[in-house]
Amino acid sequence: MTNVKLPLRWLRVGSRKSALTTMIVSNLFILLIPLSMGLFLYAKVEQSLEKSANRSNTAMLEQLKLSLDTKLAEVDNLMRQVVLNPKLDYLLKIPADADSVDKYRLVEFMKDNMNRYRSMVSSFIFDYYVYFASSDTIVNADFLTDSRTFYDNTYQFQNMTYDKWMKELLSAPHKMAYMPVTALESNPSSAAGTEYIPDDVVIYAQSLPLRSQTDILGNFIVLIDVSHIKQQFAQLEAASQSSIYIVDHTGRTIMSTSDTPLPGDLMQRIEQNTGPFDYQIGGVNQLVSFTSSQKAGWKYVSVTPSDVFMKQVHQIQNWSIGLLLLCLIAGLPAVFAMAYRNYKPLQKTVNAIMRGKDMIGRPASNEYEFIRETIEGSIHEEKNLRSLLAQQTPVIRANYLSRLVRGYMDVNVSADSEETLKFMELTFVSDRFAVLLVQIEDISRFSDQESEQQWALVRFIVSNIGVELAQRHHQGFAVELDRDRLAFLINLDKERVHRADADVRDIADSLNSVITHRFRIDITVAAGALHQGAGAIRDSYPEALAALEYRIIKGKNAVIHFQDIADAKQHYYYPLDIESQLINFVRSGDSDSVGKLLDTIYAMNFDSTHMTPDLGKCLFFNVTSTLLKVINSTNTNQDEVLGADFDPIKEIFSHPTVEGMHRKTKELFETLTRSFKVERSDHSSQLFHDIVSMVERDLHDPNLGLALIADRFGMSPQYISTFFKKHQGQNLLDYMTRKRIDKAKRLMESRELTNAHIAQQVGYTNDVVFIRAFKKLEGITPGKYRDTITPDKTGSDS
Repeated sequence: MTNVKLPLRWLRVGSRKSALTTMIVSNLFILLIPLSMGLFLYAKVEQSLEKSANRSNTAMLEQLKLSLDTKLAEVDNLMRQVVLNPKLDYLLKIPADADSVDKYRLVEFMKDNMNRYRSMVSSFIFDYYVYFASSDTIVNADFLTDSRTFYDNTYQFQNMTYDKWMKELLSAPHKMAYMPVTALESNPSSAAGTEYIPDDVVIYAQSLPLRSQTDILGNFIVLIDVSHIKQQFAQLEAASQSSIYIVDHTGRTIMSTSDTPLPGDLMQRIEQNTGPFDYQIGGVNQLVSFTSSQKAGWKYVSVTPSDVFMKQVHQIQNWSIGLLLLCLIAGLPAVFAMAYRNYKPLQKTVNAIMRGKDMIGRPASNEYEFIRETIEGSIHEEKNLRSLLAQQTPVIRANYLSRLVRGYMDVNVSADSEETLKFMELTFVSDRFAVLLVQIEDISRFSDQESEQQWALVRFIVSNIGVELAQRHHQGFAVELDRDRLAFLINLDKERVHRADADVRDIADSLNSVITHRFRIDITVAAGALHQGAGAIRDSYPEALAALEYRIIKGKNAVIHFQDIADAKQHYYYPLDIESQLINFVRSGDSDSVGKLLDTIYAMNFDSTHMTPDLGKCLFFNVTSTLLKVINSTNTNQDEVLGADFDPIKEIFSHPTVEGMHRKTKELFETLTRSFKVERSDHSSQLFHDIVSMVERDLHDPNLGLALIADRFGMSPQYISTFFKKHQGQNLLDYMTRKRIDKAKRLMESRELTNAHIAQQVGYTNDVVFIRAFKKLEGITPGKYRDTITPDKTGSDS
């Protein structure tokens, strides 16, 4: 290999690149493939280890979160049991100088409630108590005492005096707040000093009463034993060699396994990211993983040094670099030797070709290109010419047929034009033609997606089916006019002139049937009359267009022939006496007669005679005008009857067929007629009585409302609201609220029923909504109202 020396002229011939250069580059590329794969493998291993570390840390954090969420659920459950106790509101208002009866109620609260709640919690909750600010009393599951005695004889927080304890914990407002880890210490002089006291606790505080955060009457305090959490921290720290942090929604660290606080900019990065990311602390790369808990609003953060999981990657990196250098040193001489060996036969072939060609100098391209160009030369040029010609033929043919259909030129079936027709792959068998137009109405049953690809497929299907049907006895050609419209030229055979009209009808009917039923594509087929001569297509196409306009009368999936509509009349049936009769029926509230009369008008105009589409639209415009006349002449509020911003003209004429217009017109007239019937009939008082009876009967139903009542009586909510206010002089919703509160006041005479029970019996979903509605109408809460109706109840009970 050391003897291989390549002259420069072998690498370059004139200004071209030699094939030898290509061979060398190719062999080098092959050599570099395994090296590149090694580098790629290294990168993938690095990513895999990092993802594995991410998944491991995230899984451990999720396990920690789930474990703590389960424990914190005990705190939430205990808090709800205590703060939602119906006796708590009264106990919070007991003053310091209360009589013995009130003080005994505090003792009952301790025995009956606080002591009973202990069975609901595990050792995760070290202690819990309620601080009553008005009486300066602390009540837990075992005893009742004042705040000073509790502080001196039970346990204390390190570095927190009695005044600071009172100010920051017992008297300050808290809303389901968790505070950072705080150290506890017992009073050695007290009897409680011999009991178990955890070293550290997390404090949970909730101000009382729960419904008010401004008028603080006390606090509910829970002390969480941190030793349980530290055990899980120790397991996570040992498994991943990570620092674990628990921070709340304000960025405050609740507890951690590290003495180093969490940097503030790191918390900002955590808020901005949704997954693990890299971070530097003290110049050391760290992998930060985190997860969030909705239970307490905490974030669980793991900070792991990258060196922990990248040690193996660094070893792979060193091996990869060494392997790369070894392959380059050993492979480069082999690459040049093999390239030169393979180049020699190619060089001899080029010299042989050049001896048989009249050329000056060497070829401008490399040897491979020179050989390919020499062999393909003229064959390639001929192939390109034939290909271009074949590509243009369909375009020329489609353009020619399109101009024929649109009448830009006359058809020429003489012998002189035969060669031109053959060039476009066209043959006409006679000078008799008929034009069919196909309007594609709807493809939703064929395909859920109305993309251009689907539309192209639909046009392809219709074109092929139409041409196939036409060519059974005649010649047929399809022309695409628009995205949803095609034309078919039917060139009629001379031998079937007597059957030509019947054949065209059969083609139209069969095409409509196959496309509609087999392919589930809604179409309308319109056929022009049969014509003969040079202008046959020019004469039949406008007739097919005129027939297609009649789809507004016939509807979708119709087959319309111009001969069938040629005698269409130029007037419609809607005399003045019929309009006057329709107005009288509406104003009298006779909905049955209105519907029958509208059906008669429709049948007289569309069922028995032919009518032009323009006249059909004019008829419905006049009928709609009658509707507006009734509304304007009676000063009817259109928004109440038909709805706000309702446009009857736009609503009716949005339908593509007269059948849809007729159906919508009947709906509007029926709605207007029903409004006159309800407002002017002798049964209005009965309707009002029925509404009141329904309200009285279904007060306990929380779903009772304007929509339910309107649905029960088959009327619109707007009309029910207006009708009730007109007869009662009061809004229907306000009336129901008053009835519910009156019923609740009667139920309050029984002390056995709680506010929650009463709220359920009068139709409120919870007692909070009931209390708010009661106070809004009566000016006081249900509890105070009970005190007013039974002022001596407390004393007698004591």
